[in-house]
Amino acid sequence: MADTQGGVTYMRDDYARAVPERDLVGDVCDGQRAVKGKKAAYLPIPNPTDNSPENAARYAQYLDRAVFYGATGRTLQGLVGAAFRKAPQFNVPTGLEYMGKDADGSGVSIYQQSQSCLAGVLQFGRMFLFADYPQRGEGEQTSRAQQAAGLIRASLVTAKAKNVINWRTVQVGGVHRIGLVVIEECYTEISEDGFSVESKTQYRVLKLEGGFYKVEIWRAPDKGSFGIWSEYFPRDGAGRNWEYIPGTFVGAENNDTKIDRAPLADLAHLNIAHYRNSADYEDSAFMVGQPQPWVSGLTEQWRDWLCEKKFYVGSRSMLPVPTDGAFGFAQVEPNTMVKEAMDQKERQMVALGARLIQPGSAVKTATEVQSDNEAEHSVLSLAAENVSEAYTMALQWAARFENVDDDVEYSLNQEFVEARLDAQLLTALITGWQAGRLPSSDLWTQLRKYGVIDADKTDEEIREELETEGAGLNLDDVSGEG
Repeated sequence: MADTQGGVTYMRDDYARAVPERDLVGDVCDGQRAVKGKKAAYLPIPNPTDNSPENAARYAQYLDRAVFYGATGRTLQGLVGAAFRKAPQFNVPTGLEYMGKDADGSGVSIYQQSQSCLAGVLQFGRMFLFADYPQRGEGEQTSRAQQAAGLIRASLVTAKAKNVINWRTVQVGGVHRIGLVVIEECYTEISEDGFSVESKTQYRVLKLEGGFYKVEIWRAPDKGSFGIWSEYFPRDGAGRNWEYIPGTFVGAENNDTKIDRAPLADLAHLNIAHYRNSADYEDSAFMVGQPQPWVSGLTEQWRDWLCEKKFYVGSRSMLPVPTDGAFGFAQVEPNTMVKEAMDQKERQMVALGARLIQPGSAVKTATEVQSDNEAEHSVLSLAAENVSEAYTMALQWAARFENVDDDVEYSLNQEFVEARLDAQLLTALITGWQAGRLPSSDLWTQLRKYGVIDADKTDEEIREELETEGAGLNLDDVSGEG
C-alpha cells in the first residue's frame, strides 16, 4: 500500500506552527553547543549584506567570543529534581513489579522514564505515552510461564512532541477518544558485514479501525514512497481486541490533544536575548578593552627616528619625546549599557524560574478540582499531576495486557521544597497531641512530612511498633486516666 500525497508523512498545521518555538526551547536546554551550532538563527550577523570573506571571518570571531548562559537547562534540571526529591508512589499488583526496574523493555525504570516525560512536558508542553505488547494471534492468551520468564511483557513507551506529527479524535457513542496518532521513529539496519549501521525513518500509526485498536508500521524501502511494512490488531492478556487506543497525551495544562505552550518557553526566549547581549559585550571588550598608547608633538624627524630605533611601552622602558611632546594611554569609558541589559535579564530569568515552582493561578484538571477546589497550583505541580495521571492510566493498560488486577497507582511528589521541622513546631505538635487536641494520625502525618518518621510506614505499623516497644502506651488514651 503506497503512501499518497498528504499521507502518513502529513503534519498537522498546529504541529507545524509549534515547531520554531519547540526547537528553540530544545536547543536552549541542550546548551551552548546546540545554540552556537545554529549560528545566525540565534545570533544574527551584524552586517548581513556583506558577503565578503572578511565579514565571514569577523562573524566567526563574534560567534566564538559570545558566551551562552545555560540558565534554562539548569532550571529544567532543578524542576525535575524538585519533583523527584522524594520517590513517586508506585503501587502495582503482582505481575507488574518489573516496571520498577524495566518499564520500556530496554532497562529504563518507570522512575527514569517518568523523569524524562516530565522534562519533555516542561520543555515542549506535551508528550505522548502508550502501553505496548508483543503481537499475538486472535484469542491467544499469554501464559504465566511466558510472563514469569520475561519473554512477553507489557511495556510503556513515550514519544516526544516533535515525533508526534499527526493525531485526531473520534466520537464513540457519547465519548471522544483518540482515533489516530502518527509517530515518526528511527530504526536501524545493519550492513551485510555486520559492522556499519544505517539509521532510517519509519512511522508508527496507532488508529481505531472498525472499532478496534490497530498498529501499522510504515517504511520506505530503497528510499521509495512510504507503505505499510507490518500491521496487526493488538490483543489484551485474555486475547481480546482493544476498543480504544491505550495511549494518552501528557500536557503542561491538561492531558487533552491540544498542544500546550511550553512552560520553559518564556525563559528560553529571554536566555537567547541574554546570549545576544553577551556577544555584543564580549566583542566590545575585545575591540576596545585594552588601553591604546598615544604620542603627540612628534615631528617627522622624531617619527622616523622612533620607527628606526623601535620603542617599547612599559615601566622599564624610556620613551623620549620632543619638547612640548606628550605620551599617554587612551582608555574608553566602560560600556555599561550592554552589561546592565545582561544583568537585568539574569534577574528576570531567576524570577521566571522561581514562578514555575511557586503556587499560582494555573488551570487545574478535573481530578485536581475535585480534590481541592481552593488550592493554587504551580506550573510544576500541574505538570507533575498530569504525568502522574497519565502513568496511572498507562499502568492500568499494562495490567490489562498482562491480564492482572488493574488496581495501580503512580504519583509524583508534590512537595518541591524540603520542609524543615524546628524545635518550636515540634513542641507545639507534641503538646497538642498530649492535650488531646491533635489525633495521633495527624501527628504522624506531620512527622512523616518532615522526615521524622519513615514516609512509607502506615499508621497501623507505627502504632504496632510503639505498642511493642513501649509495652502498652495506650496511644488512644490522652486523658491520663488509662
